[in-house]
Amino acid sequence: MPTRSELRRHPRLRYFNIPMAVLCIAGAAVVAALALGYYSLTAFAVCAAFGLVLGIPAGIWLTHRMKRLDPGWPPERLRDA
Repeated sequence: MPTRSELRRHPRLRYFNIPMAVLCIAGAAVVAALALGYYSLTAFAVCAAFGLVLGIPAGIWLTHRMKRLDPGWPPERLRDA
């Protein structure tokens, strides 16, 4: 199993996963706010903050999980490249 420093060596996957997680969570929050009848700028700001607060850790966690569960991501492959 790769160590934490080996998981952080190639952050390109993280640069994709974090914005996707933030946008998905914020988008779901916006849909929920609109469905509940909140149509103000404050509602959108709260949803954006909610997406950032939950999406950044979720994106990092998702990246680590993908790298841990991928059998084609051994540390040896990183050393050969």
